[in-house]
Amino acid sequence: AEENGVQPILMASRALVKAAKGPEDYLATYAHLLRQASEPVILHWLGPMFDPALEGYWGSSDLDEATDTFLKVIAEHPDKVDGIKISLLDAAREIDVRRRLPGGVRCYTGDDFNYPELIAGDERGFSHALLGIFDPLGPLAAHAV
Repeated sequence: AEENGVQPILMASRALVKAAKGPEDYLATYAHLLRQASEPVILHWLGPMFDPALEGYWGSSDLDEATDTFLKVIAEHPDKVDGIKISLLDAAREIDVRRRLPGGVRCYTGDDFNYPELIAGDERGFSHALLGIFDPLGPLAAHAV
């Protein structure tokens, strides 16, 4: 995909959540993947409310610990991460993570319940809009313009 100019999105992996023994395995795996990327990627953390097989992603079922591991991956490779998308349906967590991102790393949102508030943002920042459900509307919107 990269050779065709498409920005990669690294999705959460069911295989990794089964194989990983703890946060260190996520750090090593994502370091390996990010080193291979020729352009910055988007990291997508899909939570267990969307796929129960992803429970414990980032090496912990404790979301605070998982968040710390997620942010450590980004902090160790900020030049390889264009942005992140957190699909946890937790606006407060998304805002907290957004505020803790290294400069230049975007936070994309697809939170179905808090979408307007997250993209409107606050005095300390906003989340960029990225909601997959709108994909089929792209051609219609382009034609309308």
